[in-house]
Amino acid sequence: MDRGLRSALGLAQRGLPMRPIYGHILTIFLKKHDKETQSRLLKIIQDLDEEINTNHPDEAFIAGFAPALWGRWVGRDIPISSTVLQHGLQFKDTGGDVLLYIKSRDRKAAAAIVATFIRQLSLLANDVHTLKLGKRPDGRVMGGRYVDHITNPNDPISLAEDILVGGKGPDSGATFGFTQKFTFDWQDINSQPGEGLDAVFGRRPNGEIISQQASQAVNAHINCAHTLDHNRDQRKLLRQALPYDETNQHASREEGLMFVAFCNEQMRFEEVLQSMLGDRPERPVDRLMDFVQGEGGAYWYIPSARELGVSGVRTGDDTYEDPHWKLRSKNGYLFYNTQDYMHQMAEGYYVAGDQPSVRVLSLLSRSFNHWRDGWMKGGHFPALPHLKDLLHYAKEDSVPTSILERKGLANYITLANLLSSPDSKVVRDTGLARITAKELVRKEVIPYLTEDETMAAWLKCQLSEGSAMGHIVPNFQTLVDQGLGAMIADLDQKAGEARKQQDSTEIVSFYSSASKSLVGVQVYLENWAEIARKAHAQATDADDVENMADVEKRLRRLIRSPPTSFQDAVQLIFSMHACLHLVGELTAFGRIDQILWPFLEKDLKDGKITLDFAQDIIDCLWIKIGENAFVNRAFIHDYRSYGTTSVNGMGGNFPQGGGINQWVQQITIGGYKPTDSETPEGGANPVTLLCLKAARRIPVNAPSVSMRLYKGIGKEYIDEAAASILSGGAHPALYNDDKLCEGLFRAGETVTRAWSRHYSADGCFEPMLSGASEFTFASVEPMAALEQTLNQGSTYGAGSVHLRGLKQTFRAPPASTIETFEQLQELFLQQLAWLIQRSYHFVLSAYGNYEGICPSPLLSAMLDGCVESGRDLTAGGAKFHMVAPLCIGVANTIDSLYAIKKLVFDPASARVTLPELVRCLICDWGFNIIEPFQDKSLGPANAAANAVRYQELRDVALALPKWASGKRDDEVKELGRWFFDNMVRMCVDAVRQPTGLKPVLDSIYAKHGPDFEFVVTPGVGTFEGFVGDGLTCGASADGRRSGMPIASDMSPVPAYNNIYKAMSSYRDDNVEIGISNAAPVDMNIPEDFPLEHLKEFITAFSEGSVGGNLLTLTCADPETYKGASEDPEKYNLVRVRMGGWSEFYPTMFPDYQEQQRRRPYFDVKETTNGVEV
Repeated sequence: MDRGLRSALGLAQRGLPMRPIYGHILTIFLKKHDKETQSRLLKIIQDLDEEINTNHPDEAFIAGFAPALWGRWVGRDIPISSTVLQHGLQFKDTGGDVLLYIKSRDRKAAAAIVATFIRQLSLLANDVHTLKLGKRPDGRVMGGRYVDHITNPNDPISLAEDILVGGKGPDSGATFGFTQKFTFDWQDINSQPGEGLDAVFGRRPNGEIISQQASQAVNAHINCAHTLDHNRDQRKLLRQALPYDETNQHASREEGLMFVAFCNEQMRFEEVLQSMLGDRPERPVDRLMDFVQGEGGAYWYIPSARELGVSGVRTGDDTYEDPHWKLRSKNGYLFYNTQDYMHQMAEGYYVAGDQPSVRVLSLLSRSFNHWRDGWMKGGHFPALPHLKDLLHYAKEDSVPTSILERKGLANYITLANLLSSPDSKVVRDTGLARITAKELVRKEVIPYLTEDETMAAWLKCQLSEGSAMGHIVPNFQTLVDQGLGAMIADLDQKAGEARKQQDSTEIVSFYSSASKSLVGVQVYLENWAEIARKAHAQATDADDVENMADVEKRLRRLIRSPPTSFQDAVQLIFSMHACLHLVGELTAFGRIDQILWPFLEKDLKDGKITLDFAQDIIDCLWIKIGENAFVNRAFIHDYRSYGTTSVNGMGGNFPQGGGINQWVQQITIGGYKPTDSETPEGGANPVTLLCLKAARRIPVNAPSVSMRLYKGIGKEYIDEAAASILSGGAHPALYNDDKLCEGLFRAGETVTRAWSRHYSADGCFEPMLSGASEFTFASVEPMAALEQTLNQGSTYGAGSVHLRGLKQTFRAPPASTIETFEQLQELFLQQLAWLIQRSYHFVLSAYGNYEGICPSPLLSAMLDGCVESGRDLTAGGAKFHMVAPLCIGVANTIDSLYAIKKLVFDPASARVTLPELVRCLICDWGFNIIEPFQDKSLGPANAAANAVRYQELRDVALALPKWASGKRDDEVKELGRWFFDNMVRMCVDAVRQPTGLKPVLDSIYAKHGPDFEFVVTPGVGTFEGFVGDGLTCGASADGRRSGMPIASDMSPVPAYNNIYKAMSSYRDDNVEIGISNAAPVDMNIPEDFPLEHLKEFITAFSEGSVGGNLLTLTCADPETYKGASEDPEKYNLVRVRMGGWSEFYPTMFPDYQEQQRRRPYFDVKETTNGVEV
């Protein structure tokens, strides 16, 4: 444990953190309050301390005093507020001078300890109220129904920050206490059904939290006792209540509960009690108050061990972790919940031995608390007013005519006022200005279209002001090289030069809007500097005071000047990233290790920084990126409208329930340096390792880390990546540079070797040429092409409305006329070609739609090509124009083709004719027998007989070898090669040798000039859409039922396989190089996957001896997923790969959870009939 943290805890009384099982509470009313009484009382307490240490080492005590009395004795004012406590209806303030809380693990021991001092104590007291306390052996309360204390802040960090008074004053290590004796109303309790009582508490008997729907959350006890401070932090209470039974004498009907709690701010008790009562104390909000009644208690001052002259806390011996949370992976890297994580890290038990610093753990603790808020209270970001109602913020009289200039003005007001000013109501209500003194680093958009413009945009393409999706990579290198001041000066100069030219109105508007947006970033930094100044004034710890002063100076310096240090550069990059997201541009970070390494290298050389402090800075960056997250899907607010999920120039509805915590916050590390040399040069550096360590040790879902591997990359990087993967969350995703760089180089004539080596993940997984690309894509559905091949150009939506199905493409020959598998393959390729052409036509026809509706001046200022050309990103200003047809469901398609071959055409295995198989699929393998393929007049028995035959056929299909399974798959593997060869060829030729697309391409080239080129990068990607994409797909010949999810990205269908054999299916140039937009394979690995074997596999992937160009590995067992579904709070750190990012598994909707559980598991072991061989 950290020495400073150990010292801080050691100042507290030893008994404070100890978990109570049995005990005695003594409330003492003294005869006198003079100094002699003080001296004699302290002697009794000190003797008690010695007695316990000598004869009862497993027991402890806490001594407290009436605050006014202790203050008088030590000559110090200890202010107390007791307005709520003294109200008298639900609680009673019965006072007292001294509190002694004896804690014991044995009932007899508690009585024996009291016997050692009670006689001496009685000589000083008028009265001593003694209450014997004790839990059942199982630790439950209220008739054994509920587990108590499970959310206590008893890890060392929380104890030091929420429970103990800090600083270096005489009260350092002290705390405040609150006691209240409650009696239970068993008659009312027994009248309630079990579920009703659970709703009262907000937890079930096993401790599982009940998802708090907004309509139900108001009255649950855990919700009412959950309060936030001025910084919107929940500062907790250390609760150590024990049941008592003076009259009932029955273990299942204890008389009541002695509530005992501690914290470092006495007013916190009053706030919690007020929250429980609400505005009408006679009718408390907290329903628990209907079943209990306060009989007496008081507020107490609990002096430090030093003040009393008694033993202090012995960390590790006296601190404890509640058994409810003591659950983690046996691999030592993967933590299941935040409580266990905080204990293990703060106590120094982490298996790797390099736990985060106390500063980082403190910030993480606050973030975890904010996440827990999401279980209790729902809230959502408000819609922002129209630009015309906000002009006073910018001292403007009217809305500009130019859409570009409107967007620039909206960006300025958003950043300078609405979403960063401490005076903004939005900022106050949403916690946007929250800052913690230990910090090292710190979508809704303003509407600006008129009603007529809004309608016109909707009619044209269903876009709106919020449609600018970002989803690309800004050039942060330009930002750190030039700084904001120089970038603004350059834009203003170019605007001035453009004004002198004819027909330059749009160019002038672009430069003006980009400049205005960057000025907004400057004011954003000014506002945060002021927030840091106020935090500096309020800080009490000397280190915090110094840190906030440093943060303020840094922010003010970065307003105009470029960064000069590593910490400067991190701060400026994060601030700009935050600004881009605040104005609706969801963008990634890019190659942050390449950008930051020169700064760190110089700082290390000059002796200005240590690697440990650099790690702290990166760790803090990780926390700032990932501190906001949804944890309770019951409170998720759907912000999206018709145009806010557009990535291709048309509005649409991406699978929103699958993208709950997708903030497009990717960091790319490693990879080759951007050189034109024939022999590439590796770029991994010490910042790469800092990022990998942060990903392993900081359990947030963002940033998602994309690691570019290459031949000869250092062993230290592979070792750290392997350990990070075992920590969960699928960090990092693994890219193969030798394959992807070659694919990108071939993707366009304008792509040089250097640019092909300078790619980053765009926020999901797609490789973008960093800081210089725009990107558009549309999906291609090979499964639909196969449906249409079998069903004469129609999908399987058969029935009385559409007869054989929805007609989509040319009318293919009936299934009865398809005589060979080769004939079917040829028809399939024709159908696929039509769908590829349609996909391209969709995105190319929409190219340029954003321009004039939702331009991106702030993002454009950060992209190569835009400033040089004077054109916004949405007007084709970027240097590169990347387009990707993304195929979905490819594994299902290959497996279905193989199943058709084996079930219909292979003489050795045929079971059915092709027309029969088509009827079977249209009828969903017999689960939905429909007209006109089953005459209802024949009766249910006939339909049932057909259904049985179809379902038996499905069992045969399911048992066939599957592509990329690594099992008996040579034939299906060859079919996969045939598919990818044709898919890639058709995707490239459709643009490079256009026929049907020529008119739309020619119109784009005519507008943007002869040098304009689309960089064509075929891809495979379902992202988070594997559930939604499956809804429109009929039953498939691989055994999949209609509407069921499809395989994610380019992953195999579910199985448990050998990882090396499975990846051999991806050893194909058309996959590894031809699919240059990446072919992501998403795999599960068990938690006991040996670390050394994982290192070996990653090495093999980096060297290219196993197939594929992009691989993600999620580490979690099926039992872990099951536990997370049943008790999400106990598994709140379990994260999985979801599309192009990592998601908290408990937050996912059940159908997404089920798909994740069904993903293929891979290991290095071979098994035969379940036996390892």
